[in-house]
Amino acid sequence: MQIAVLGPLEVRDDAGVPVDVAGTRVRTLLARLALDAGRPVGLGVLVDTVWGDRPPADETNALQTLVSRLRRALGDAGAVLQSQAGYRLVIDAAEVDAHRFERLAGDGAAALRAAD
Repeated sequence: MQIAVLGPLEVRDDAGVPVDVAGTRVRTLLARLALDAGRPVGLGVLVDTVWGDRPPADETNALQTLVSRLRRALGDAGAVLQSQAGYRLVIDAAEVDAHRFERLAGDGAAALRAAD
């Protein structure tokens, strides 16, 4: 799976086929998890990201519902895992455009410093 968060959110499966992730909150959840690809993101951070200063009465249940919708959209129940630390998108950071950009920008800066 590849995820683009620089610009409009786009998701492609392993074959490069676009994946439709419908719903603003589900897309926001995916984008936030992608920024910490492979690492857990705490429930409080996710609730704040998705709902801001107007969280639902039952935050835990509402977030679980969004995660379920995201898993269905991605077509893989194991794409988002839950732990005591929060939720984790099971993806390598290299599959997220923002992480690739940071790495390439760092490589370019190092090459420039080395006059390469």
